[in-house]
Amino acid sequence: MNKISLFQLFGLLIISALFTTACTDDDDNDGSDLQGDLRVELTDSPIDDPDVSAVFVTVADVRIDGESWEGFNGKTTIDLMAYQNGRTELIGDGSLDAESYNSLELVLDYEEDANGNSPGCYVEKMDGSKKQLRTDDNTLEANKDFTVEANQTSDIVIDFDLRKAVQRSDDAQEEYRFVAQSNLEAALRVVNKAEAGSIEGDISDDNTNSDRIVVYAYAAGSFNRMQEMEENSNGLRFQNAVSSTVVANDGSYNLSFLESGDYELVFASYRDDDNDGETELQGSLELSLLSNLGLNLSSLSVESQTSLEVDVQVTGLLPF
Repeated sequence: MNKISLFQLFGLLIISALFTTACTDDDDNDGSDLQGDLRVELTDSPIDDPDVSAVFVTVADVRIDGESWEGFNGKTTIDLMAYQNGRTELIGDGSLDAESYNSLELVLDYEEDANGNSPGCYVEKMDGSKKQLRTDDNTLEANKDFTVEANQTSDIVIDFDLRKAVQRSDDAQEEYRFVAQSNLEAALRVVNKAEAGSIEGDISDDNTNSDRIVVYAYAAGSFNRMQEMEENSNGLRFQNAVSSTVVANDGSYNLSFLESGDYELVFASYRDDDNDGETELQGSLELSLLSNLGLNLSSLSVESQTSLEVDVQVTGLLPF
């Protein structure tokens, strides 16, 4: 039997070491260090109060699964009412480990805005006056699973539903306030942009004298007329609507960032009968379809990355 020379043995040791290093490198590149890009945007569903011209919130930090996110653009003050009907404000863009996450947190500054002025969160009325907004805790958690894919961009939209978030106060000096913490967090709706679609269209109304029409989107089969049109403990009607929008002066409307699924639409009429500057609910509108005549307003299927056109004609009013 041939004996292995010292030179041959040394060569075998080198080859073994190289093989071991290669295996270690493969283990280190098992995907655990892969990253993707995350974008976080804010949008708003409109507030019902016609005396409100703007609602400013100051975001001091964004946390993901409890940790401050380096991609956050820094303390910023935003008029949420400027971002409706599909418009958004980018508040962060940065890398994250490619994995699944469970929650997004917005940390608000109630006291100072991004320029150091007071207050940090407030309602601005039509007369220019400011009314501070606050609640018990300044950290709002939106529990929503989302995944950051390796070498891809994940675009997350947070819908800050002001209609559900802001209420009038019995205190005349305070006048407005955020709802209680749990209700305020429930007013945040987190949507993956790539998985969302929209419903848009026009409404023609020659049969009522509505000063304002609001469109509410519900999960199909979930609208209970008597329950939803009554005020809850926060003075809120249509409390279980997924989203809402005010019909524009030209009759157009847009419900953006709806997750894929089936929805029903409710059109509500408001009028200012006593000329006090505030509109009161009159009832829900009876409608006929003008486009996509095969559709059913009680079961509209929304698909991701698509816009469903639903044009309607008002045929009557069901009084509240």
